[in-house]
Amino acid sequence: MQYQEETWEFGQTFHDIRRNRNIPLKQVADEEVSVSQLSRFERGESDLSVTKFMRALANMKVEIGEFVDVMYHHQRSENIAFMTQLVPLEYKRDIDGFRRLFEEQKAKYAANPSVYQYHLNMILAQSFICKCDETIPFPPEYLDEVADYLFSVEQWRIYELILIGNLYLFFEIPLLHRMGQEIYHKSKETGENLKLAVVVLLNIFETCIQRREMDYADYYREHLPEFLEDETKLYERNIYHFLLGLYEYQTGQREHGMERMQQAITVYEWLGCENLANNYRTDCRKYTEKL
Repeated sequence: MQYQEETWEFGQTFHDIRRNRNIPLKQVADEEVSVSQLSRFERGESDLSVTKFMRALANMKVEIGEFVDVMYHHQRSENIAFMTQLVPLEYKRDIDGFRRLFEEQKAKYAANPSVYQYHLNMILAQSFICKCDETIPFPPEYLDEVADYLFSVEQWRIYELILIGNLYLFFEIPLLHRMGQEIYHKSKETGENLKLAVVVLLNIFETCIQRREMDYADYYREHLPEFLEDETKLYERNIYHFLLGLYEYQTGQREHGMERMQQAITVYEWLGCENLANNYRTDCRKYTEKL
């Protein structure tokens, strides 16, 4: 399956600019590009050649740089609008709110099937529904679709990291580890979105430990310190310290592991981060009681 949204995005942006300037299609059309071609382009049903596209922009007196700025703003605004709804719903554990969000994205995808991100947003909303109610199984076909998408795009930006960061609980360890390796290598090469990438890698490290997949956990235990050398990364360093303690506890070094986990909890207590301290205290009890 191809995940090409450019035709719809270009056409939608073209449509928005034209409508905002009150320019009728017949004024944009000429002997090189017809009204019907432009109409199909705006609806995302067909593409325009570069020559015809540039001609149409010129007929609207729009520079290519201006067009790109408008398209980027449109993409960014829609992404932000969706993402900003997730945090308050998660805080409230508002499963009905996530269901509404799921239906909204489903309707958008049905109306614009060339925009695959609507479908991915729908899957992301479903992941929160399943996390709010653990009795609801996460559809396995969604995991296949997300994996296919991730390994079909060249660059993993914030959106792709957010996808993995919210779906990691549902993936089998071998596939999750493959994603973790990709994040590690891509982040090391580019240095982009490093803070979010490190948090996702920490989540993967924790999941490997929880599921007793210690061979996989060793990878993150060895490689994560490369991203934690900066002493200002206090939050990430302290999580890593806690997870090292959990790793030691799970591998038989129970006394030393428990001491490490308690040290990490104490740091949060000293800093007045009571919610974090309570969360990790609960995790510590949950993990150790399983053994």
